Amino acid sequence: MLLEQGLGPQPPREVTAPLEIQSLLKALHAARTPLEVRFEDRAQTFQSYLVELDTASGMLYIDELIPSVGDKWMTQGENFRVDAWLDGVHLRWQHSDAAQVELDDGAPAFSLPFPTQLTYHQRRGAYRAAVQRSIDTRLELVHSADKRAFAGELLDISVTGCKLRLAGNQLQALQPGERYERSQLQLEDSPLLDVAVEIRHRTYHEAGDETHVGLHFHQPPAVTQRHIERFVTQLQREARRQAREDLF
Repeated sequence: MLLEQGLGPQPPREVTAPLEIQSLLKALHAARTPLEVRFEDRAQTFQSYLVELDTASGMLYIDELIPSVGDKWMTQGENFRVDAWLDGVHLRWQHSDAAQVELDDGAPAFSLPFPTQLTYHQRRGAYRAAVQRSIDTRLELVHSADKRAFAGELLDISVTGCKLRLAGNQLQALQPGERYERSQLQLEDSPLLDVAVEIRHRTYHEAGDETHVGLHFHQPPAVTQRHIERFVTQLQREARRQAREDLF
């Protein structure tokens, strides 16, 4: 079942149950997860988003493609594959045709039937839970050598690392491989926790003027590890509950 993940990477499995496919698509839509679109026999990769779902009719709607040349191939009926990544899970499925439509607000989009088969591949070694904005979290990155400091909110977290949201473009200030050894983590209903983190990757999102930073927890103290594990378990339990509700 969705989100019933183990502690390590799992082999791909084919999802054919309509309710589970519907639940996964709902999760992609809610997370505003980018979609990668690839056409058969074409090397270029395009980006889109799942903008609307109609569970009654079994139709999904994706945004126009970036770059826009992909719209031409889609309207010509070329076969294509969709790839998306959600909480450490790689999802992919195929489509054979698409119809260009206008949504209720007048925005152009492409309509597609729900896939009848979807590949679900958990590739991350530890379950990573999304952290909603309504949950009170904070991580302050503190560099022990030059006293640089940055503070932001968690986007997601696992027992081995997290993703942080920072305001503005911080790409030059934060470099992969750097270690912030005097950082402090605040989780909901926990004391302020000491933690050392290492930057693994960072991406600037111009639309929201914010930088997302992937971080690895480096040998956290036992008390910090216990609080992180408890928080991840709490989020995982809530995600499972929500997923079951979405199925019915």
